[in-house]
Amino acid sequence: MKFKADRTAVPYSYLIDNIKVLLIFLVVFNHIIAFNLVKVDMVVRYIWYGITIFHMPAFVFISGYLSKKPQNVLKNVKNLLIPYILGYSLTWYSQIWLGRTVDYEILRPTGTVMWYVLALFAYRLTIEAMGKIRFIVPLSIIFALWAGTRPEFTTFLSASRIVVFFPFFAAGYLWKSEYITAVRKFKGKWVLVPISAVLLWAIPNYMITNGMGIAIFRANHRYQLCGLTDQEGIVIRLLMYLVSFIVIYTFLALMPDIKLPLTYIGRHTMGIYLFHYPIMIIMNGLYLLRLPQLTNVWALLGVSLVFILVLGSLPVDWLYTGVINIIAFILFKTDKTVRDEGLEEEYDSDENKYEILRQRRKAIEELAATLEPDKDHVGSADPEVEGTQENTEKNEGSSRVAGYEMDIEEDNLDDVSEEPLKEEERELTLEELMEELEAATRKAENSNLQKREKTGQYPADDQ
Repeated sequence: MKFKADRTAVPYSYLIDNIKVLLIFLVVFNHIIAFNLVKVDMVVRYIWYGITIFHMPAFVFISGYLSKKPQNVLKNVKNLLIPYILGYSLTWYSQIWLGRTVDYEILRPTGTVMWYVLALFAYRLTIEAMGKIRFIVPLSIIFALWAGTRPEFTTFLSASRIVVFFPFFAAGYLWKSEYITAVRKFKGKWVLVPISAVLLWAIPNYMITNGMGIAIFRANHRYQLCGLTDQEGIVIRLLMYLVSFIVIYTFLALMPDIKLPLTYIGRHTMGIYLFHYPIMIIMNGLYLLRLPQLTNVWALLGVSLVFILVLGSLPVDWLYTGVINIIAFILFKTDKTVRDEGLEEEYDSDENKYEILRQRRKAIEELAATLEPDKDHVGSADPEVEGTQENTEKNEGSSRVAGYEMDIEEDNLDDVSEEPLKEEERELTLEELMEELEAATRKAENSNLQKREKTGQYPADDQ
């Protein structure tokens, strides 16, 4: 038996949830203005280009940062593949409900936002191997630049998008919490704000002035299908990587790391992501987004805020998790539940940092207690000693239970944070475990001997 205590964990911080809230708001706002407002308002069109450059790269980066634990295929099928199918089906049916003819092409998730959930599923199943490659981020950027010139990378299984956005996921996966601390302590961090602002204005201005479409940022097709030459496409995509990483570092450096009124929404982003787009399609089909009152950027900012407040609420989260749990219960022979993880792995809670070690030690002590002398061999009339022996009798036969507990805890060691386990960052072999057991046993025997010396009572074999 081996106990592994070297799993990487992500300590919880309000910073990450606050970034996720901002990003999911930008996702919703960017989608709602794309229906009509960007066609009639040039300022909003600039904003649309600027947001599209970085909002999904930043989301992918945060997802990579929160995906450090060893991945379980079945868990990812439940938490990602089932929601992908459900989200795609809802988007498809919203079009059918409006009377449109749309093919059900679940392997080509164009016209939906669910491509990202499929990409996240692919990333999590491969990142442990890919993350071990030296210089994986620059190499994956070079590969993505080359992929834009090839017709093989298309919308099928979101292959083009998976390749183009993978460098951000790999960068997030390799990013450590200590780096965040270093960035936040950097005295010149505010210089990131004007740099980001200039780039987010200059690039859209150049593209809109020269009639370049926004498709290059969506990464669905090769450069030529985006209306660019290969050389232009490579340059624009390189700029996307540059700007996105600068904006990501700006968020990490300057976003507040405190609990805010909307911080809780950072844990409920999957429901928002899954439901918001089908609802927008229906609203647009019913001409609600074409009302004069909603052809104003401030109105749509308010509508976007309402979206994240309603879809990020606990009732919607319960609805989402309930539906996913029912589907998982029907499909899989397991009683494990699925919870909304906000598109990412859950954090390690501060409340159970040392719980695993405490439970392991308790199990060893319970097992050692069963080796103490039986009550029948001690002729003590001392009530205190008798009470101790009665407790020993009650614990008889608990070694099997204790062993079972240790087996359970072996499966739960993924929840141990790295920082409090500096002395446990290695595997405990069976021999080492037995040494701990023997030490606990000796301690128990010495305690009993001391008690007998005080009372003058000894077992018959010792007299």
